[in-house]
Amino acid sequence: MMEGTSYNLRSRPCTPSNKEGKPGVVGLDNIGNSCYFNAVMQCLCSTMPFVEDLLSQETRRELAKCECRIAQVFVQLLERMWQGSSPSCSPVQVMAALPSIFPQFGSYTQQDAQELLLHLLDALHEDLKKVHQNLSSPGNNQNRSSKTESTIISDLFEGQLNYLTSFLHCGHEVRNNQTFTILSLPIPNDNKKCSIQDCLSLFFEETVLTGAEQSDCSDCGRKREATVQTYLNKPPEILVLHLKRFGCKGRKQVKLSANVSFSMELDITPFLSSSVRRRSSYHLYAVVIHRGNLDMGHYTALCYNSVLETWHWFDDSLVREVHGSVVQSPDAYVLFYSCKPF
Repeated sequence: MMEGTSYNLRSRPCTPSNKEGKPGVVGLDNIGNSCYFNAVMQCLCSTMPFVEDLLSQETRRELAKCECRIAQVFVQLLERMWQGSSPSCSPVQVMAALPSIFPQFGSYTQQDAQELLLHLLDALHEDLKKVHQNLSSPGNNQNRSSKTESTIISDLFEGQLNYLTSFLHCGHEVRNNQTFTILSLPIPNDNKKCSIQDCLSLFFEETVLTGAEQSDCSDCGRKREATVQTYLNKPPEILVLHLKRFGCKGRKQVKLSANVSFSMELDITPFLSSSVRRRSSYHLYAVVIHRGNLDMGHYTALCYNSVLETWHWFDDSLVREVHGSVVQSPDAYVLFYSCKPF
């Protein structure tokens, strides 16, 4: 890493040559069924506040002092992608480091992109906590008011759900909160076409707990029928929506091929809790695409580069500029939205 360099990504000149890469628009070599990683990496590379924090001089300097292997090699790859000095580069170092924490990524077999994203964000969060703890140590002269448990991962990607459980027998109510980094949305059954709003409505709809699913009522001291209503209590800065395309029909595992339409602007106001007293709309900036079935498939990504103000299609080492109108894909698998345009 070039430790003395600080990146101002938005003011960097872009390389027009087709033989060279452009800043933030660099393909990733497929090193053996690594398309799932490449697609996720391209989407994270397009998350500007995330990139700018990790490529800052302070973060890179402190990473060099810590035992943060995942974050170190991740930032090195991110830096090469934003240098734009070649049309593609290899993700081999990050892919080699992941199995030390997550053994399931040790074989050169196809993996789930959403699962990889979840684990990767968690690993980066844990590494960056070490950086913050180092900065907050008594021997460090820098004063940081932020909590050492908070990182750019939690600041950007972490949201909070609120579950309101209402017991039908006595009217007793219980509220519980749960943090998340990715919302996994169900797709309405037997629908060949639906919208992302339909999936959100299904996720947030009221459910009834009855029969074997009855919940323990602390007021009655026994299991009772209840309803559970889910709200979005704290909308994240970056909203990642995962479409649950892999499921079961009877005993058979299948991929749900419904065409889920989505727009560049997403209004989540109907799903907010009463404590959130503002309208919330999000802007699409990246999509992970999965084509194929359960046994054989391929991941690509569509990402918006806010420096060039253009959309690009990433298919491993192949990169092509595309018009925003082609972003809508019937094979969308993971959607990335930002509450603030980059």
